[in-house]
Amino acid sequence: MEKTKRKSKRKVIARSFVPAILFFVFLSGCGSRENIKENVQDLETVESMDVKEAPSDDISFPARYENTIENVKFSMDIIVDADLAVETPVIAKARMKKVDAGQTFELLFSNNNTYETYEYEEKDEYGKTVKTGTYVSPEETTLSYGPVSSQMTYMQRTLMPYIRSAFVLDDEDERYNAGLYSKEEQLSFMDREDALQIVSDILTKINMEFEYDYTGYALDYACMQSQEYHEDMDGNIDNAQYKETWSVSDEGYYFCINEIYRGLPLYHVYCEIFSDVKDANAPVQAFVSQKGIEYLNIEKVFDISEEKTGIQLLPIDAIAETAANKYTQILGSSTYEMTNAELYYYVDLSSGMGIYDVRPVWIIKGIEESGEKQQTIQVIIDAQTAEEIVP
Repeated sequence: MEKTKRKSKRKVIARSFVPAILFFVFLSGCGSRENIKENVQDLETVESMDVKEAPSDDISFPARYENTIENVKFSMDIIVDADLAVETPVIAKARMKKVDAGQTFELLFSNNNTYETYEYEEKDEYGKTVKTGTYVSPEETTLSYGPVSSQMTYMQRTLMPYIRSAFVLDDEDERYNAGLYSKEEQLSFMDREDALQIVSDILTKINMEFEYDYTGYALDYACMQSQEYHEDMDGNIDNAQYKETWSVSDEGYYFCINEIYRGLPLYHVYCEIFSDVKDANAPVQAFVSQKGIEYLNIEKVFDISEEKTGIQLLPIDAIAETAANKYTQILGSSTYEMTNAELYYYVDLSSGMGIYDVRPVWIIKGIEESGEKQQTIQVIIDAQTAEEIVP
């Protein structure tokens, strides 16, 4: 099978081994380590599904696809990270992993002798009312979890506000600058792989074990110092907010971690709102400095059960035709160039409550040009049916 593979840094989190935090202000006084145990909700167990074999024609995909259909040009790299002859395509079911809130508290927050506890009730992914909480130390170190099973956020506030003012990951932000930071450089306090292992070990201990691919940005202090920016409420530079001094002790790695399933990236709409595939929407993000983990955010990660294997995927021509039909129907003088198509597994969060459909899809990215304006575009197409999926 001919295929193009992206440069991948894939690991398995093994046993051996965003954005602003939303606070719900239901104050219940100072907490204790025993409180956390009462706040951990039970999840309904979902039985694994029987695997049903299905015949599949052997299909190969080209490394490149070139074509033009009206005002839509295809000059695409075709990215298939799995060997589909070995890891045959499947349809499946997914459920969220359940973070071990007690272990999370012990590993990340238990060194805080005093803290405030904010408790609230919300619906989890099964529609059940669950009790979750946010813990805040006097130094404003925070830990929160829920309401969905795999959701948690931990952050120390000594350095992270400055990191966020100097490192902008979202490419739709006019201050985007993540490209200025190296994805290969090793910082002096620790090698990149060792820093990643710290995150990996924590994830394993809190029941977030999964195969993954990642991008790791080396945040060096000189670049952060040059990029730091603060505004006041009126949009003016706020000099009072700037860090007094930057030094090598402020450096660290920022990791964007994505789940892998059967050799392919596992995709879902981030926070059920943000559908673009990019580092800013990675479901697990972490910052590691010489002090250890200073930030860890887990949005959603999944356990998968195969339902049917050996399904047939349509050739790339059928996928391209669907993409072309989408954009040729749009009135105006815009032109479109599709630059890459990558095969993913898609967790459809709209397909159920707690149990979700999983199927292979193509995520096609490109550029729309209208006059002097350019913007990136993305379209998701079912790899079996060639139907567009609108998340």
